[in-house]
Amino acid sequence: MPEPALPADEPSRLAALRELALLDTPREPAYDALVATAAAATGCAIATFSLIDAERQWVKAAHGITLAEVPRPHSLCARAILGTAPLVIDDTGTEGLRFYAGVPLVLDGQGLGTLAVMDRAPRTLDAAQHAALLGLARLGCELLRSRRRLRALHEERVRLHDLARASGDWMWELDEALRYRWISGQFEPVTGLPSESLLGQAIADAPLLDAQGQPLQPPATLLELLRRGEPFSRTVTAKHTPRGRLLVSRSALPIVDTDGRLRGWRGTARDVTAQIDARSSATRHDELLRKLSSQIPGMIFQFVSHADGRRSFPYISRGVEEVFGVPAAQVIAHPDHAFEIVHADDRARVLAGIERSGRELSRWHDVYRCTLADGRLRWIETHASPERLPDGATLWHAFSADVTEREQTAHALRRIEARWQMAARATGLGLMELDLAGRRLQFDERACAHHGLPHPQPARTIDDWAAAIAPEDRERTVAALRRAIAGGGPLHARARMRRPDGGAYTLEFVGNTLLDTHGAHGGMVITCRDVTEQAETERLRQDKENAERANRAKSEFLSRMSHELRTPLNAILGFAQLMALDRRAPLAPDQQGRIDKVVQAGTHLLALINDVLDLARIEHQRDASALVLEPVDAGAALAHCLALVAPLAETAGIHLPAPRAGAAAHWVRAERRALEQVLVNLLSNAIKYNRPGGAVHVDIVRIDGHVRIAVRDEGAGLTAQQQARLFQHFERLGAEASGVPGSGLGLVITRELVQAMGAALQVRSAPGSGSTFSVVLAASEPAPDTGIDGDAPAHTEPEPLPAEASSTPRCVLYIEDEPLNALLMHEVFRLRPAWSLHVATSGHDGLARAAALHPDLVLVDMNLPDLGGAEVVRRLREAPATRTLRCIALSADAMAPQIAAAREAGFEDYWTKPIDVREVLAGLQRVFG
Repeated sequence: MPEPALPADEPSRLAALRELALLDTPREPAYDALVATAAAATGCAIATFSLIDAERQWVKAAHGITLAEVPRPHSLCARAILGTAPLVIDDTGTEGLRFYAGVPLVLDGQGLGTLAVMDRAPRTLDAAQHAALLGLARLGCELLRSRRRLRALHEERVRLHDLARASGDWMWELDEALRYRWISGQFEPVTGLPSESLLGQAIADAPLLDAQGQPLQPPATLLELLRRGEPFSRTVTAKHTPRGRLLVSRSALPIVDTDGRLRGWRGTARDVTAQIDARSSATRHDELLRKLSSQIPGMIFQFVSHADGRRSFPYISRGVEEVFGVPAAQVIAHPDHAFEIVHADDRARVLAGIERSGRELSRWHDVYRCTLADGRLRWIETHASPERLPDGATLWHAFSADVTEREQTAHALRRIEARWQMAARATGLGLMELDLAGRRLQFDERACAHHGLPHPQPARTIDDWAAAIAPEDRERTVAALRRAIAGGGPLHARARMRRPDGGAYTLEFVGNTLLDTHGAHGGMVITCRDVTEQAETERLRQDKENAERANRAKSEFLSRMSHELRTPLNAILGFAQLMALDRRAPLAPDQQGRIDKVVQAGTHLLALINDVLDLARIEHQRDASALVLEPVDAGAALAHCLALVAPLAETAGIHLPAPRAGAAAHWVRAERRALEQVLVNLLSNAIKYNRPGGAVHVDIVRIDGHVRIAVRDEGAGLTAQQQARLFQHFERLGAEASGVPGSGLGLVITRELVQAMGAALQVRSAPGSGSTFSVVLAASEPAPDTGIDGDAPAHTEPEPLPAEASSTPRCVLYIEDEPLNALLMHEVFRLRPAWSLHVATSGHDGLARAAALHPDLVLVDMNLPDLGGAEVVRRLREAPATRTLRCIALSADAMAPQIAAAREAGFEDYWTKPIDVREVLAGLQRVFG
């Protein structure tokens, strides 16, 4: 590809580019987002945001490609900036990059770079994509324009800050009564008076003085001047302070409101005592300065850059002859000669540095070459501090010294370092040298590359180096370095690093201390090696192990949760069933109905426990198949749930809607138990968070292929902020202080179940208007008629007990450590007088009694205090006397892996708690044959 021609205004374009100060800066989210959007908008695989300097295309941001810069002769973008229209190449004919479209980034008529999209196959852009690319390029130009404005504002702020700090002035403000309202912090160091001591006090009057400290003629005072309400500057008065009599120069502007009324003053003040006193002793001081400067190995001088562009040297010591090889008088007479002897390759930099120092009033320091009259090349180092003079000129106080010998030594050291780097490159290691005295690190070329830094790189402090270490590794790595420094021992550490461009990598550091000529620890030589791939392999292995541990912990948690919830339910449901089945002491009809409600509620709670476990699996595994969807009559489910929450509503004094006889069925696609849990949660909340004596309203309608079930309360309602926090875990929106019971998980579980069924949960609420929660489910065809009413009856006669197969005596050993569970089983066995039950409360006790009794059946709890159920059955199978015993696990552990593990351990069956009395009796009769 031919090298692109240079634009006609190349110098001004490069100046505009330098003004942005964007080249070689780190990645920024705005530019990254811009190229990602450009790639997405055009459908291209690659997008770049680039700037074109004199020699290269530098990439500020790239999407779909890793690219830092491209030589300008090989850059398509360098061709694109030659015009103002987009450069589009539908097929470049080059392997790897077939399509290119670049829009020039034009700022104030200067093409600075491009926003370009590329693809690896030929293609074209349609009109919409072309317009999108142009729009994004305009946005890129605005980013550049904003950066330029921000940079200018920053420079202005720094300039003003430096001016105030360098001037030594203090600022002050008066109110309209001429009382001090504010005094800056420089006041006390100058006067010795705390600024707070003057706040609220009127400014002291004093006669106005002239430049020599004498009263003006005709006489005038500071108060008279202030009362005129006109701006003034450099007005001198005397001020008596704890540090003596000071001569103070004031400048001020009146503060005027929109109606033109004087509201106070703002001004600056400066101690000019020394300046006025200095005029009387200037000659004496100048002579002393000349004597002192003659003893300095170098030259001191003052240099002035005047407002009209002239240069002058008000003072220059005789050392100029030693440094520059010319007499002082010649430099004073011909100021420009001092710049003409600066080496041509360094002159532009020196002049730019002086200009910047004068503009920013910042210290100037540079090391540059000069060609003396005799042809010798000398290295000169200059330090200078500027100050602004009253006439607008800038005065530098400077010192220059000949550092040729030092620079030659440094050049020789660089040659040695080059040979050192060659050896290090051959080993594939980067080298870092630590100077313990200065606590600074010097990197070779490969070490710079490892750290993502340009080479050569100025020495970095240990803190700078540590800042690039990932926070999680920083403290450990720095501690290892400190131990090596303190003990003079070896260093071996590995740390994850962050390059300036945002890249992450892992380095391994190995080092040893160096001894100086006195045998003391003077530094360290440290090698660094990129072990990113190795560390990533180790990390993946560790992540795999962590994930496996997390899965095991999750399974253990779910198992424990199931066990702890089912254990108390075992007693509740078991004893309630026994009371309902007791024919020797039958219950009164009212009591029988209450027991039925206990059984019904307990059974529902058990179903909810199963649902919670299913929900946990959904949250952790994102396995929506945990719920099996089928046609469900939403109206029947709602009626059933209203019956379940009726006792809660009665206790709270809340009115529930009456059941509607003959209401039409509303078939939806759902999981019955999940839908009932959702409705119970919503109805319970509507009861708990209602107003006293309020009502719950329910509505069920079919809309556009969906069925909406709405539950509305008459409570306080929710603000928009409360609704935003509604579905956060354990969030109760302040209800925890109201005494209303709850855990803050009900709505979270409700939403998860609704989403798992492919439905939607909607909330409509406003303060003072109550809240409406609606579940919107997909409508479904009716389920096949099975002849079974899907609505749970309010009360049914208990089913008869299974008939006894025979009256043959049977012996059952129950190994159970929970007394309540053992008592329940004793009550069950009272229904079969021919059978005897023996209880062992531990695994060891159960093994002994099994050997002694040789029972017809052994029921074993899986969580015994000494031996697990699996270990008990294993030992029973190992012992000849008990090897053939029938063993059934009876446990509150209901997880499928636990059941499978128990069967594999040797159990013939696995019964879960809570028990169903009829099923237990039927199961025992099946076992006994």
